[in-house]
Order: sequence, then structure tokens, then C-alpha cells
Amino acid sequence: MPTQIDYEIIKISPIESNIIDYATIIFKLHLHNTISVENSNELNYHLKTMIDGGALKLLIDMKTLQSIDSSGIGILINTAKKLRTTDGDIVLANVSSEIKNIFKTINLQNFIKIFNTDAEAENHFRYIK
Repeated sequence: MPTQIDYEIIKISPIESNIIDYATIIFKLHLHNTISVENSNELNYHLKTMIDGGALKLLIDMKTLQSIDSSGIGILINTAKKLRTTDGDIVLANVSSEIKNIFKTINLQNFIKIFNTDAEAENHFRYIK
């Protein structure tokens, strides 16, 4: 089953020129259903394309994500590493208690920030250049 991903672009400051300033844009991805070995390559493709295109700030909304396996977690970790080489970052929001328990087992919250709401995650990015 393919990964269902919806996108949203959030401007955190006014656009003042024709040049895109990726430091002022949050790319929000809504993940749905399941991220598993069967469909994680599709998620990886989306994230890699966004980063290669200049995205610096990724907010992953997991409100409707029901499960994620080690392949999906690996993609999140590798995405964080890649973004941080360009002073970018990735955060997670609206993570279910079941998925949070998986993340706690591997201490993912020590590597990728996890917020309870979209608003908290968006606010985090407002203070990062």
C-alpha cells in the first residue's frame, strides 16, 4: 500500500522578495496509516526531494499515523542528519501514545524533538534561523 502524504507550507515571516528564503518556510507533512518496509522508500523519496530542493524546516504531523517500523524510523533519523548539515531540522508533532512508546524505547526524543501539537512545533521553528 502506498504511503499517503499530504503537504502544507507554512510561512513564518513575510515574503519580501522574489527569492525564496527557505529559512522562513516550514514544510509540514501529514503522514497517514502506516510507514513500513513496504512503503518507506516512498517517504524517503519525498523527504529527499524536499531537502534537495532547499527545504530546511520539516514538521512531520503524525496525528493519523497508526504505526511505523524500523525502516520508517531510520528514514526520520537520516533525514534529521541530512537537514542538520545545512542548519535545518525536523520535528515531529501529534505522535500517538503507542508510537511515542516505540520512540522512547530507542530514545528518539533525544535526537528529534517531539511536540504535542502543531502550534508548539511551529513555534519551535520561529526561533531557529
